[in-house]
This record gives sequence, C-alpha cells and structure tokens, in this order.
Amino acid sequence: MVDADFALIEAIAKGDHCAFEELIKRYQNPVLNFITKYLGDRCMAEDLTQEVFLRVYQAAPRFNPRARVVSWIFKIAYNLSINEIRRRSRLAKHAASIKLAAKEMESEGSAEFAVRYELEEEIAIGLKSLPENQRAALLLKVNEGLSYLEISEALELSVASVESLLFRARKNLKKLLSETQTKEKE
Repeated sequence: MVDADFALIEAIAKGDHCAFEELIKRYQNPVLNFITKYLGDRCMAEDLTQEVFLRVYQAAPRFNPRARVVSWIFKIAYNLSINEIRRRSRLAKHAASIKLAAKEMESEGSAEFAVRYELEEEIAIGLKSLPENQRAALLLKVNEGLSYLEISEALELSVASVESLLFRARKNLKKLLSETQTKEKE
C-alpha cells in the first residue's frame, strides 16, 4: 500500500520539523472537527488535538506502515477521546449549553436559528446516546469522509464490522430523531 503521508512520518522520525508542520497542516482541522463532534466540547477538543500530534511526533520512529497514516492519526484521536469520555461525563453540560444558545437566539426573535439549534441539539443528544463505536464510525464517515477501510483501520475492526456499525448507527439515530419529533408534536 502506497501512502504519501508515510514519507512525512519517516521524515518526522528523523527529526524533520518541517515535515511535522506539514502533517499538522494536513490533519489538524479534520482531527479537531472529529474530536469536537465526538466530545461536544471545543476547548477539550483543542487540547486533545494537540495531544494527538504530540503522540504522533513521539511515536513516528515506531510507526508500522500496516495502515494508512490518516487511519493511524484518527485511531490516536479516537482513543484519546474515549479516555476523555470515560474520565468526564459531558452530556448534561453539552445539552444545557445548546438549549441556552437556542433560547437566547429565540428571545432575539430569530425563529429560524432557534429551529436549527433545536435540530442540532437533537442530533447531538442522539449522537451521544449511540454506543461509542457507532458514534465514532458515523463521525469518521460523515464528518471526516474516511472510507470504510480507513475507518476499519482507525477503529481496529473489519470492514464488515464498520459497515454494520454504520448501518446500525444511522438506523438508531433516525429512530431517536423521529421519536423526538413525535414527542414534540404531541
């Protein structure tokens, strides 16, 4: 398997700071977006993104090119995110901040923005209620555009398992959203 990023990892392993900066330029925003959506906390995501690249830098000499570099980077991001979730419960804080933002926008007379924020709140809550592996697979596919193979490498699963996770994640999220809309209509 040919991976253009592997040359960057080899250069980083030899102490090339320019190669490290190039790798950060390529993947900082996708990693930050993934962690932000996964945790629901932008500040913590910024800290964890820095930690991801610190670990990439430290592990570059030991990188084994069995998988693509992007999969390896997202695997580190996923593992750090899982550790953070286990350390702190964020659901209540996240839901409260989104509700507050929606109420503030609604009080300003912007019904369109309020509806959008309510939908985002429902999606965020729905994502949080998915099992961790389903949520990670869905975010890597939808937000980061990774292929099934890249997701399987990042999450250390078979491609068939990723397909199954994505199917169940979409089905569960759709069910949760339709239940929420049904309750609101009642």
